[in-house]
Amino acid sequence: MDRLTSLFEDDSPHRYLIALATVPVLLFALYQYLLPKPIPGIAYNPSAAKSLLGDVPEMIAEVSQTGEFRVWCAKQVRKMNSPICQIFIKPFSQPWVLLSDFRESRDILTRRHKEFDKSSFLSDGMACMGAFHGIYMTDHKFRANRQLIQDLMTSTFLNGHVGPAIYNKGSELMRLFEMKVRLARGRPFSVKKDFEYASLDCMLEFAFGRNWVDTAVGEQVKVVGGLTEESLVIPVSVDEPVDFPLGEIVDFLKSVYEAPEIVEKTINAIMPKLQTWWWSQQGWYKKIFDDKEKAMKAQVAIGIKNFQQGKIETGVEHMLMREAARAEKEGREPDFESQVFRDELFGDIVGGHHTTSGAMMWLTKYLTDDPTIQSKLRSVLHSTLSAAHQEGRLFTFEEIRHAKLPYLDAIIEEMLRINAVPVTREAVVDTTVLGCPIKKGTQVFFMSNGPGFLSPSFPVDEAKRSDTSRLSKRANDSWDERQDLARFDPERWLVRKTDGTGVTADDVDFDGAAGPQLVFGLGPRTCWGRRLAHMEMKVIIAMLVWTFQLERTPPELSGYGGLEGIARVPKKCYVRLVKL
Repeated sequence: MDRLTSLFEDDSPHRYLIALATVPVLLFALYQYLLPKPIPGIAYNPSAAKSLLGDVPEMIAEVSQTGEFRVWCAKQVRKMNSPICQIFIKPFSQPWVLLSDFRESRDILTRRHKEFDKSSFLSDGMACMGAFHGIYMTDHKFRANRQLIQDLMTSTFLNGHVGPAIYNKGSELMRLFEMKVRLARGRPFSVKKDFEYASLDCMLEFAFGRNWVDTAVGEQVKVVGGLTEESLVIPVSVDEPVDFPLGEIVDFLKSVYEAPEIVEKTINAIMPKLQTWWWSQQGWYKKIFDDKEKAMKAQVAIGIKNFQQGKIETGVEHMLMREAARAEKEGREPDFESQVFRDELFGDIVGGHHTTSGAMMWLTKYLTDDPTIQSKLRSVLHSTLSAAHQEGRLFTFEEIRHAKLPYLDAIIEEMLRINAVPVTREAVVDTTVLGCPIKKGTQVFFMSNGPGFLSPSFPVDEAKRSDTSRLSKRANDSWDERQDLARFDPERWLVRKTDGTGVTADDVDFDGAAGPQLVFGLGPRTCWGRRLAHMEMKVIIAMLVWTFQLERTPPELSGYGGLEGIARVPKKCYVRLVKL
């Protein structure tokens, strides 16, 4: 022992040789410690487990080209040939788990929410949204915010306040399209911003009603209405798109566009909390949220005045009414100046605008590319809304509201099925999924564009399913996985009542539970605004098909490439419209 100690105490060469030998060993041990640690029993990419960066280089190489993380994830599921697999995306962190099995996903989201809740990395990424319910775990804050807005999805509010506003905004959008059709002279043009602005205006009406006067579509109508064929550059080729100028929108509306971009970038950051803090010190960031606060404070102040005068119409005013009732029940004064009102409504505006506008773009693209479906839908609209058709006019809101249109419902459902983004949850306890151990803190992505959704399901051993999954009712047996599940086919969602091929309400029923669907989530965190989104899509798309023939556009202006964020939206959305 004394001899070994002496080797380190003297200046002999042995000391340096041992040190030189020890450093590589320690570095190698550190390298091994930092390598991804696969979860036992779950498939993974072996080469990724041997790299400190895991799957990141391969993922970035593809997503930088496609803009779609979900597509890369679906490829991993297919490559590993398993309904559950793992990927290594965050260096030095737990693997992310991909689950591509609708039955198990549905079970976790609806029955196992005490084991899985809001993903912390999403909450960190959404920190800029403040006291919006979407950032919270499913706790008292989440439930308290949901209670404030619970009146805003009632039939009374939607049909009495929001629906007529959507109808008016859709009519204004059709007038804008008519102006563009006249100027384009048979050439295609982009409607991406038009749908975004229409949906934005609908959400402003939902929240503020006529208290808000600065519209987005209205500015476009002014700009395009002032154009002439001489003032607009018209391409020589009828297949070249006409580029229409955009009107200026007010600063608050710009903040509605910019806030979700901040969320998306922060979610993808290595250290989202640090990035949020750093950005919050920057002038450009402060301006976005100063503009938001200024507008929201002004609208809440108007709402308070109206509420106190007994006028309760808008989203703000209904929230104030709910707060007053809650305060009375709790024996306190109502807090009408709470930051919650401003953050909650702003989050609802951002989410509703971004998701529904993208959905209407997808619907437009599918109807453009499939003339048979488009013609069939128009025929159904004409026969169902026969009085309006015979009188040569556009249907009213009351007519479309009461109309039973299972084929249109099926078209919307099929579009949503194909373009859903993954639902994400975090394990809040140690648990299992399909018999595999899942540690607390693990992120689980419920895939909706892989096997079980856009291709046939993987076989799963029943013994590996959870008890609640085994006891639950199976999915509808009418869903035929032998068909091409990636193809747009609305009739998957229809149940035939008569012989033949008709698709009116006399012929078919719409069955929203016919197949797998995760686009709105499931369980206690199901998308709160689903009914509002469906009403907006139904009214505006029916108007579009009623008013115009959607002709095909050139291949370079078409395609189904998308961009992922709060929702999946098309990269391009061009139309060639013919007035009917």
